Order: sequence, then C-alpha cells, then structure tokens
Amino acid sequence: MEEQKAKRNITRMLLILFIVAAAAAIAVIVWALYFRKPEVVLSPDYAPREEEPYAEDIPDDSGEKLTSPEGGGSVSITYSRNVSVDLGERRAALHFANPGKSNQDMVVQIVIRDNVIVQSGTLKPGKQVDSLELLDGAEEQLTEGTYEGGFNVLYYDPESGEKAVVNTEIPIQITVSK
Repeated sequence: MEEQKAKRNITRMLLILFIVAAAAAIAVIVWALYFRKPEVVLSPDYAPREEEPYAEDIPDDSGEKLTSPEGGGSVSITYSRNVSVDLGERRAALHFANPGKSNQDMVVQIVIRDNVIVQSGTLKPGKQVDSLELLDGAEEQLTEGTYEGGFNVLYYDPESGEKAVVNTEIPIQITVSK
C-alpha cells in the first residue's frame, strides 16, 4: 500500500512538473510574439559610404544648385505619397528623388509605427530610387493591408558626410501585399 501511494505521489509530481514546464514555454512564446520589441535601426551619424545601388540619374535634371548660407544646406525633394511593399520579393516600390539643385546627400527611411522597415544608401543630388529592399526581419513585422507610415529623410554634408541637425518626416500610405 505504501508503495502504491509513493507511485501516485511521483506521478502527481511529474504531472505538475510537466504542467509548469508547458506553462513556462507558452509564456515565453507569448512574450516573444507580442511583447518583445523589434530591433531599432539607428540613423547613422555619417552618411553611408556606399551609394544606393538602385539609384538612377534623374532624367532632364538641370543640376543648378540652390543657394544656402555658410554652413547650411538647401534641398529639394520629389516623392510619391504611395508606397507598395511586396513581402514575397522583400521590396518596396516607391518614388523618391534628390534633385540636382539640392546641395545635401540624403538617406531615406520608410517607417511604420516607429519601426524602420527600409533604409536606402546615400542618394546624391541628381539621383532617384523607385525600388528599395526591406531590412532584414521587416517582412516578419508586416501582414497584408494598408498602413499609415512615413518617409524619414536624413541629410548629410556631401564633403564631410556629417549628419545635418534637421531631418524631414513625410506622411505616406503603405500598401503591403504578398
């Protein structure tokens, strides 16, 4: 009789241990899916040395520079407020241009709810992009649908590469598909 009681106690302990382990595993999964913050992409203090590989020359761009005070900068931007993201291809279709009259280099980010999903390389004056790759892991943060987001435009001195004090935030609409 004592032996049967001991077996039942061991069985109960194993069952309790299994339930506790399963509950801990479920808690870790829920935390990982819903509460863990995604990695934050920091804006570089100096322009990336690599120019954006998908940048193209802007057709019929005069390149006449804007005037600006000593130590300042002047920019002109051309863009579309609608961006399409294809999760299967891991690409964003957009239109963003740094016309030749600008005297600053630019880096453009696409941001949804404070999460940077796309970041270009350096866009020199006279260059434009119509397609950019998603950052690693961005496709895991998105599902099909329409999002309110923004372009975050960072400016850099073309000679020193140093980041300007100001940046520009432009509201955009982002349509995500598979």
